[in-house]
Amino acid sequence: MKSCGVSLAAAAAASAAPFGDEEKKMAAGKADGQSEEDFASLTAEDRAALSGLDSRVFGFLRLHEDGARTKALLLKAVRCYESLILKAEGKVESDFFCQLGHFNLLLEDYPKALSAYQRYYSLQSDYWKNAAFLYGLGLVYFQYNAFQWAIKAFQEVLYVDPSFCRAKEIHLRLGLMFKVNTDYESSLKHFQLALVDSNPCTLSNAESKKYHSAKEAYEQLLQTENLSVQVKATVLQQLGM
Repeated sequence: MKSCGVSLAAAAAASAAPFGDEEKKMAAGKADGQSEEDFASLTAEDRAALSGLDSRVFGFLRLHEDGARTKALLLKAVRCYESLILKAEGKVESDFFCQLGHFNLLLEDYPKALSAYQRYYSLQSDYWKNAAFLYGLGLVYFQYNAFQWAIKAFQEVLYVDPSFCRAKEIHLRLGLMFKVNTDYESSLKHFQLALVDSNPCTLSNAESKKYHSAKEAYEQLLQTENLSVQVKATVLQQLGM
């Protein structure tokens, strides 16, 4: 666990703009006349609806189709959270940043999601116990094709919570990433685990193309000389499925 934490810290330094940049932008907005009073406060009904929205529903919300109300609520929540963080000069509970990361992830605002998640990471010493956070962080890294860090984040999720409700999503993405890294044995293992998982999946069109390219790679793998019997049998089983 500790080694993954170091890698995620390195990722934070290498790939994300500091949250301070977001605070400067918010401060600039406030200077232009936008203060926390400009945004409606979250009602009890809003808070109840938001309580069920985190990284685990990523891909299941159809914000571009029939989720206009949910999208409006998420945008409202982001504005309120940013306003409160600005007013408190960043001195808020770490969970504020984690939730802000979730909301931005669901809105597919990946730069702001990564910034908020990494602020949470820097403030929460036991961040690794939060499976939803690790899953959200892994999804953001996956979107950026930062596979090394995405793999480690997803593996941490499965370590912390082996029965994680989105394990199928994780195995599918791990299969794709290991395939890209030409680690075919690991790729096959995770694709098999995804296939036997009966939970719904959010495989997008782009990911479907990657899945078919993986199938082609497995077929090519069968042509490899000196392929072990075990790997060959697994490849054939996978193609059969």
